[in-house]
Amino acid sequence: MPRRERLAAGLGLALVLLVVVAAAGIRLETGIPGLRIVHRVAASLEVLVVLWLAWMAWRRPAVQLALALTALLSVVGIAAGQNPPPAAAAVNLLGGLTLAATFAWVLGKNKEKNVLTPFSIFVLVAIQIGLGAWLSIIDRSGTAMPLHGLLAVALTALLVWFARAKPVVLILALAAPLAGFTSLHYEYSAAAALVHAAAAALLLASTAHALGRGA
Repeated sequence: MPRRERLAAGLGLALVLLVVVAAAGIRLETGIPGLRIVHRVAASLEVLVVLWLAWMAWRRPAVQLALALTALLSVVGIAAGQNPPPAAAAVNLLGGLTLAATFAWVLGKNKEKNVLTPFSIFVLVAIQIGLGAWLSIIDRSGTAMPLHGLLAVALTALLVWFARAKPVVLILALAAPLAGFTSLHYEYSAAAALVHAAAAALLLASTAHALGRGA
């Protein structure tokens, strides 16, 4: 992949992750000043970056997906306003994470074909994030909670095995469930919940990057 396309994909990934973490901080009412400004500026810059990437590599299906997701998120974000209903919040959250995974996949793309293991892990991570979104937006105490916890244990063990030579994935695989359990058992700690959200988003991006590399 040309260097400029890798640069655009990397910038897009960083900006989307910044948007996701800022949105989590706003939703958790952490009180961190300037989060809404960071969210808006990062989201606006991501639009410019994805347009740049589309100009360079319009024919790539992943780039077309990133462009479509950006358009969808922009429309939903403008229509829903600062206090979106649950449906719009779910679209923003899951759409943003999907966009991050798309950028990460583009960034790691090569010609290797051995993708079975990272693809299987990516699917499990996506299911886990879907459960987390349900708990965050719709129901914190339903049947999704034990499923989320059990899958976290299994997924952590699988990721620890997969990340033997990938220290970043290993750290994220341990940080995400630890922060999640901490936020649950220590009076719903906003700081731990924010770390959990950030680690989960980074973990999804890391597995998508591994999928693109065929590692």
